[in-house]
Amino acid sequence: MSEKSIEHLVQMANQIVSNIPGATINDKIESAATHMKNFWSPLMKRQIAEYIAEGGKELSPETIQALQKMAG
Repeated sequence: MSEKSIEHLVQMANQIVSNIPGATINDKIESAATHMKNFWSPLMKRQIAEYIAEGGKELSPETIQALQKMAG
C-alpha cells in the first residue's frame, strides 16, 4: 500500500466522521460507520484496517470507533 494512498484514506475517514450529520457524537460515529460500510471498497476497508492495526496514529478517536463499527 502506498503512503499517499493510506494518507488519502485517513483524510477521507476523518472528514466523513467530522462532517456527517448527527445529533450526538455517537450518532455521527454510527452514520459514518454505515456510510463507509456501504460505499468503501473491500480494498479500502482492508487498507484502513491494516493502518489501524499498525497504530492508526493520524485517525481521530471517533474515526477509529466508526471504523471498528464498520468492520464489526
